[in-house]
Amino acid sequence: MVLQGEVCRLRSVVSSDVGTILLWENDPALAAYSDPHPPYCREEIEQFVENQQLGFAANGQIRLMIEVGTDIVGAIDLFDYNAGGAEVGILIYPEQYRGKGYGRDALKTVQYAARSLGIDTLYATVEPQNSASKALFCSCGFVNFENNRYICRMKRIVAPSILSADFGNLERDTLMLNRSAAEWVHVDIMDGVFVPNISFGFPVLNAVTKVSTKTIDTHLMICDPIRYVEKFVKAGSDYVTFHYEAAEDIDACIDAIHNAGAKAGISIKPATEPSVLKEWLPKLDMVLIMSVEPGFGGQSFMPHSLDKVRELKQMIATLNPDCLIEIDGGISAANAAEVFEAGVDVVVAGSAVFAAPDPEAEIVKILNA
Repeated sequence: MVLQGEVCRLRSVVSSDVGTILLWENDPALAAYSDPHPPYCREEIEQFVENQQLGFAANGQIRLMIEVGTDIVGAIDLFDYNAGGAEVGILIYPEQYRGKGYGRDALKTVQYAARSLGIDTLYATVEPQNSASKALFCSCGFVNFENNRYICRMKRIVAPSILSADFGNLERDTLMLNRSAAEWVHVDIMDGVFVPNISFGFPVLNAVTKVSTKTIDTHLMICDPIRYVEKFVKAGSDYVTFHYEAAEDIDACIDAIHNAGAKAGISIKPATEPSVLKEWLPKLDMVLIMSVEPGFGGQSFMPHSLDKVRELKQMIATLNPDCLIEIDGGISAANAAEVFEAGVDVVVAGSAVFAAPDPEAEIVKILNA
């Protein structure tokens, strides 16, 4: 392979549990330079580092060399990565590494690096266009959305459920979440009719929103939710999610949430298939997959929920790529990796966070799973 461009400096090194990304970046202070091939081994990389001739960029792209173990096994090109998204191309080389799983390691590492760089979305063109290549990208959370282009969100959000907080110290726990890496606070509203439990209403929500600096994610597990959605928005909810099984007029409920100034989500129980939502996906901001039966915390995660996530992700990719996928029920650092990999953007974690010896550290573990 011949690659010509400008000499680059090493911007950063990002390591994950499967490999390391060496990030090269253009440096206008360096003279134009070309080389007949990219570095293939550690010795050549070290020599380039010594000489500050650390890689190559062509046409404004960023080249990432992928290190797995002691071998440089691939290259990733990122285009326009400062725009919040990045176009990614992957090349795994040389030939002796084929079939050894390095392609997956390379993709997982570049995803880790992308999150570290603040890249929200990766777009990929899969080459070669065969079943093995496509399966590789799909196994790492990419989904086809336009001809041969695949998309994968890098953003991970943890939404600790306040239902598992210490109600005697609600302000303390809310302030702890303010300090934490969690971006959202999940608020479960239960009426004792739609689900066999009663949680809390506006007074508790008002107490949380008064102190919280995070996005308020309100999950209505109530009958006839349209009666209350505007009130929950006025009480400080940024997202209001209602249940498909509880609403008589889904369009009206979505419209009421949007008109009140919040983002609209819809949730489905474990027995409900994602396909029932196809009609409304273009106007939704989020879909919440329940991975336990709604109504009580502390239940075990239902593994078949991941198949529903994958099905929903494929639908969203073609109908509304901006729609988030949230999952609630039995999520912890132990299973967060497979949940995120399946295509989830937001994980709700209750007892896993609040029952942990160090809740703030546990949130970081979930994010970095």
